[in-house]
Amino acid sequence: MSNGQSNAHRSAQGNGSMPTMSAEQFAGYMEKRLTVYDDIEVIDREGLELRLRASGADVTADLGTFYSAYLRDPSQLDVVVETFVRSVLGIQPDRSASDYAALAERIFPMIKPLAMLLEVHERHLPMLAYREFLGDLMITYVVDEGRSAAYINEEHLDRWGVSVQDLHKQAIENLRRRTDAQVKYTVVGEGEQRLFMYNSGDGYDATRLLLADVLAGWARELPGNLVIGIPNRDFLIAFSDANPEILHAVIAQVQSDAAQRQYGLTEQLFTLVQGIVKEYNWE
Repeated sequence: MSNGQSNAHRSAQGNGSMPTMSAEQFAGYMEKRLTVYDDIEVIDREGLELRLRASGADVTADLGTFYSAYLRDPSQLDVVVETFVRSVLGIQPDRSASDYAALAERIFPMIKPLAMLLEVHERHLPMLAYREFLGDLMITYVVDEGRSAAYINEEHLDRWGVSVQDLHKQAIENLRRRTDAQVKYTVVGEGEQRLFMYNSGDGYDATRLLLADVLAGWARELPGNLVIGIPNRDFLIAFSDANPEILHAVIAQVQSDAAQRQYGLTEQLFTLVQGIVKEYNWE
């Protein structure tokens, strides 16, 4: 155990007698604990999601599973912290030039706010591999590591000799295959009240906006135009604009969720025009 790890371990002794932390308090506590580890740099935090630089690689880690473990036995807080640290430091893939083939099936797209690029620039980190999308959004690419995801940057592409176009094609194929095999959407209501939703919690629900063939199937079952909202990372909702009351009610909920939910993305709405996702203007 390194000096940083020993200090971190000692600093939390006796925490079992403390009041149980809320999710926000737990995330803040974890953020502070990680500052003593030489191999981990906390870049930023949003809710229970931490963006880290671990052993020289950019990683996004979700604390949800670890918070659940803490709630089961708060006296084991130190164990939870150490388990998280081992997980983060142990998930870095070898991104050598010859390793792209081994990673290819775990590469996925992830829709993120364009503002994330400014954070990357300000912290002097390697520029992310990305494609501009619609509104204030972009498509980034990650290596899925199970409970976390490592962002792919331009340096990785240079080493691999892979273009963003090829990366995008691979990522979409993986997203479609994973969705077909593991993720089902939910349907409620009938006619103009019908709603389609992705809410699996796997980190890619909003990104399924990129599966235009799925959206086209929904559009055929609805009157009027298909309208899609992705207020946060883990939610996609699609509905009809045929009934103004329903339209405005769902829009209000999308706006609220985008502002208040964890991993907020956008209140912008989208639609499908001749098989292509476009921004939807409702005013």
